[in-house]
Amino acid sequence: MLFSRRTVVITTLFVTLLPGCGTTMVVTPEVKPTFNNDFRMKGQIVYDGNRDYFPRTIAEDSLDKSGLVFRYKYEVAYGKDNLPQAIPLFNPLTLVGFPVGEDTVVIVGHMEILRENGVVKTYTATCAFDKKRSMYWEGDTLTELRKKGLIAVRDNIETQMNQDQVFLSKLITDK
Repeated sequence: MLFSRRTVVITTLFVTLLPGCGTTMVVTPEVKPTFNNDFRMKGQIVYDGNRDYFPRTIAEDSLDKSGLVFRYKYEVAYGKDNLPQAIPLFNPLTLVGFPVGEDTVVIVGHMEILRENGVVKTYTATCAFDKKRSMYWEGDTLTELRKKGLIAVRDNIETQMNQDQVFLSKLITDK
């Protein structure tokens, strides 16, 4: 016999339990990525955060005659399980990689395109992470997940804007 019964059982446990640990990411709305990097709108930008997370389909131009204002904001929420850390010590499955905790990160980005008479168009994107920790795997930090989520939200809003390129182009020409 090449492998003992014990080796087969332990290997089976690792193979079935370890995939339960990891990070899942869901971005909504679900849109197909577009590869048009040439589309840019110009106008006044109302955003105080890091420009790496601001949609690249918009460029600052305070002299633009279209009168468009782009207001962007995002919110980040964190969640941690409330399971006391002593409980996994008494669970024998933690030795084979059973999850010992869970973290969540949710990022919501909101872009408003305004003109003097109010909001013309709104784009919203959400990115949610669910990270399960085990004794052997901690995964990305919450800071790393936040950064990945902010970029995913930015890219999703860019894709939505690229898909609305005909409508948005009319905004530029209509005054």
